[in-house]
Amino acid sequence: MKFIDRFFFGIYTLCIAIVSLVLIMIPFNEFTYHWAIYFFEKYKMSLENSIIPMIFFILSIRFLVSGIKNSNSEMKSIIRHTTYGEIQISIEAIESMAEKASKSIYGLKDLKAIAKYMDHNILIEIKAFALSDTNIPETSIAIQQKVKEHIESTTGIEVKEVKIMIHDIALQGKKRVE
Repeated sequence: MKFIDRFFFGIYTLCIAIVSLVLIMIPFNEFTYHWAIYFFEKYKMSLENSIIPMIFFILSIRFLVSGIKNSNSEMKSIIRHTTYGEIQISIEAIESMAEKASKSIYGLKDLKAIAKYMDHNILIEIKAFALSDTNIPETSIAIQQKVKEHIESTTGIEVKEVKIMIHDIALQGKKRVE
């Protein structure tokens, strides 16, 4: 949740708590009962008095949508159960493994791996710059094979696809001899 959402959620929760406390006290406190009757008599048939409930309604819808969106977000780790217990492998660990396997093959520079876990399979996308003397199709296929084999052998999770995205050609700087 973003900071602004948390801020409004805190204010919203505080207001709901105060209203709830007043509603709880109405049956047990005569002053609160008469105050509530007076408030509702003054409140009816006034357009200005509907602004605050509208704000609360809009905030309620916003928090509802925010909660639904966050509950469907991607998994942060992959959980496997064995006869000895539970194994959790973070998505970041899989991305690091993919980057390490990719770097072992010459031809790409400034690699960044992004992993997603869907339907008991891993999808990996590698973004990189190709070196100027690299055969891109051959290097890409070699990296795809290496990453797939490395992830499957170390994690035991099937890699469904390895995508390679070449952003640009990286020029190799020639070293000066002085």
